[in-house]
Amino acid sequence: MSFLRRSVSSTNDSDPPIQPTGCRLRRASVVAVAASLALVACGSADDVVSSDAEVDIEEGDAVQDAEVSPADDADGVVEAEPAGLQEFGPVDVDGASLDPYDSSIDDLSVGVASPIVSGESFDGTPIVLGAPTANPTMIVFLAHWCPHCNDEVPELISLDEAGQIPDGLDVVGVSTAVVADRDNFPPSQWIEDRGWPWPTMADDEIQTAISAFGGTSFPFTVIVDADGTVLARRAGQATGDETVAFIEAALANAS
Repeated sequence: MSFLRRSVSSTNDSDPPIQPTGCRLRRASVVAVAASLALVACGSADDVVSSDAEVDIEEGDAVQDAEVSPADDADGVVEAEPAGLQEFGPVDVDGASLDPYDSSIDDLSVGVASPIVSGESFDGTPIVLGAPTANPTMIVFLAHWCPHCNDEVPELISLDEAGQIPDGLDVVGVSTAVVADRDNFPPSQWIEDRGWPWPTMADDEIQTAISAFGGTSFPFTVIVDADGTVLARRAGQATGDETVAFIEAALANAS
């Protein structure tokens, strides 16, 4: 089983913003302070849906309205994690975290230095995000149970197969907000089954990686330059054309 295709640093090696359709998060508690994010609901609280799939679940609505069934087998037992793989990984952050993303205002994190986030893939392969690399990198944060993430994955794969993701742009996924009794668990198998061709970091239990990049919902995407400068961020599901425009606008500012 392989989770690597494109080259990513594992050691030291003027369009309007897209309105998000995604799964929103909120801070879990005062005790958890800066790192911990808790699931509230899937959908759009104050954002316009940018695809044909209309979703209208206000933040604070009953979570059961957006819940999906656990991935149970015939006996009603949740599928076990594949041997030798980790669904949560160790995550370390060097540098200041980015401000929480808000699509309703100008993104002041664009142009600033990304934090350097070190972690591991499902099989323990080291992955480093935000450090200097040969190419700009598009980082895509995904939750296995999120319907919008499940729609976003094939869109990105189709763009790649059509040659619409530039060869000079590395892509890395980050599996985050893992919940064992929700749909498509374990995410390591979900990613494999969906045919995701890029490296994937396993975020930790308190979502340290997505918090470091200022993510407040998913799918959540960040493009960083080869020197680690933030070029663009967006939240929510997007069409293929919107993603191509997002990438082109970001790379137009690359060094």
